[in-house]
Amino acid sequence: MRITSLATAALLAFGAPAQAFMVAPCGPEFTPLTITEPWEEMSRTFANGAIRVFEIFIDPNVASGAALGILHPIPASEGGPYRTCTAIYAGHDHRYFGQAYVSEATAVYDASLGLIVTIPVSFTDGSRRMLRFAVNQATGVVSLL
Repeated sequence: MRITSLATAALLAFGAPAQAFMVAPCGPEFTPLTITEPWEEMSRTFANGAIRVFEIFIDPNVASGAALGILHPIPASEGGPYRTCTAIYAGHDHRYFGQAYVSEATAVYDASLGLIVTIPVSFTDGSRRMLRFAVNQATGVVSLL
């Protein structure tokens, strides 16, 4: 019991992320005006152009105003296929992080999960974390890993 409690405490102290990312539909702040420029560096396509990952920056006057957008297919329906925009925010309490290094993004395909994308993200305290998520084109779901 004591070992389990110590292991749980260590996991909570060291294994749990300081920031918990969240996935949500793109909000009204996702407009062409908020896409970080230069677009060539802050936007990448994957899966033969079907998936586009990009950073938005909502306020250039604050150090923490970035979020990640993913344009991706949703399952085909009448008149489709269609795309949707899914956002990844820093978390529920504070939605924005410092910067997403989209030009450094890497991707691999996993048949059970879809396209797995990894992007370094920085925070205003100077820390950097790797953001990993999967885009499943068959279901239209973006999930954090």
